[in-house]
Amino acid sequence: MNRGPRSDDPTSTRPGAVRRTLEQPEKTRRWPGLDLGAPWVSGVLGAVQALVFSLAVVVVPAIAMAVAANAQLSAVTSGWTAAVPVAARLWLLGHGAPLHTGAATVTLVPLGITAVAVFAVLVSARRTIVATRSALWTAAATYVVGVLLVALATGSTDGLQLASSVVGGLVVALLGLGWGLLTGPEPGPLVAQARALVARVPQLLRVGVRGALSAAAVLGVLAGLLTLFWVLMGWSTVADVLSDLSLDAASTISLGIAQLAVLPNLAVLAVTWLAGPGFSVGSGTHFGPDFVTSGPLPAIPLLGALPAPSTGGGIALWAPVLVVVAGICGGWAATRRTDSLVWWHVVPLAGLVGVGSGLVTAVMVGLASGVAGPGRLADVGASPVYLGGCVAAQTGLGALLVLLATRAEVHAAVATAWRSVRGQGSADGEAEVDPGAGGAGSGAEEGSGTGAPAEKAAGAAPAKGTSTTTSTSTTTSTSTTSTSTAAPAPPIPPQSVSDDL
Repeated sequence: MNRGPRSDDPTSTRPGAVRRTLEQPEKTRRWPGLDLGAPWVSGVLGAVQALVFSLAVVVVPAIAMAVAANAQLSAVTSGWTAAVPVAARLWLLGHGAPLHTGAATVTLVPLGITAVAVFAVLVSARRTIVATRSALWTAAATYVVGVLLVALATGSTDGLQLASSVVGGLVVALLGLGWGLLTGPEPGPLVAQARALVARVPQLLRVGVRGALSAAAVLGVLAGLLTLFWVLMGWSTVADVLSDLSLDAASTISLGIAQLAVLPNLAVLAVTWLAGPGFSVGSGTHFGPDFVTSGPLPAIPLLGALPAPSTGGGIALWAPVLVVVAGICGGWAATRRTDSLVWWHVVPLAGLVGVGSGLVTAVMVGLASGVAGPGRLADVGASPVYLGGCVAAQTGLGALLVLLATRAEVHAAVATAWRSVRGQGSADGEAEVDPGAGGAGSGAEEGSGTGAPAEKAAGAAPAKGTSTTTSTSTTTSTSTTSTSTAAPAPPIPPQSVSDDL
């Protein structure tokens, strides 16, 4: 009697059963043989996955570097466990927790580590966590607790470090969870609730935020292309720094990973170059489109990709036009989502695009700036407030231009105003002509008015006792005064005069 597993059992170990198990929908094969129960359990498991994955990305290369160093230096007795706390502190720095060293307190956030952490949470949310509100908050709380435990395990007992760990962990968790759950393959109740909440937001604010994010994304792409151009132009300098360091293979790989962790910081600083203010890498330095002032810097290969002094001035002064182009893209994205709107609403809509993109840029520059080490590296980055204002003004201008050029409501308002101005001008011209015409008519009326009494006087019989000479002279003078509008009175027959006498 065959006591083996049935062939139709999806958990069977036979090849056919394994194939059928892999072909099942994703929601039925996430955790084979494990009933997750309530949705909040999936939130806990997903957060733990994200913590382990993102921490391993930083810790494993550090362990490999330590093992390689111990293999080459026989006198070194410290094991690979000494590299784990250092890597964990770098992982916490990626979450915004300051790193205290003997020489300085590093506050510059390696955005590459932050991006890896957000990506880990996103993937875990899409594959493990159920899209419900309870699972969302449970996953966020679990992730924050995990970051706090890592901080305590590495000896980070300073109040600022603990508070920064909690805030940074919460921001990373909410970004990754929100992105993963709202765009996942299996929409849940959370997606419907989010859509209902977004539908309550006024249309102007909703499309303004969409345009701001679009402008910030275009600006990020432009900054990435500029960073790639800098790396290609300064590749010879980067190679010279690597050759002078004389590193072995393991150290070169480790250094390359470390450079990738801060490469997004250089891309963010490229935004400051595009917007015009520029940035600094060391006290007394300036890297901007107007001019470049460099100074002695540490032997770090990535610093060889900084702009050369010859890149300042000339055509580089037109770099802020690219930020205006990003604003045009943001305004186009906003106007495509707008059905109808009052013509003057284009001004606040362009303002929302500019302020939103400026705020996003200011936050990113604030994270990418700070203290990167002792000495000259104590001043790296730019002012986030000033840069955010510049980006807001430039992107807002671009959004306003495209809105004025594409909105039919604006065109209709301009046409109506033009017709009103032309109609008012025609009315004013007619009013100027009317007084002259009225004067001629009044003169005619005066003449006719003068002739009318004469006509009546001439047509009336002279009173008794009035001489013929007086009557005749009165008739003659009145006829002479009247114009062509009044005909002269007929002469009085002599017979009637004689009869009266």
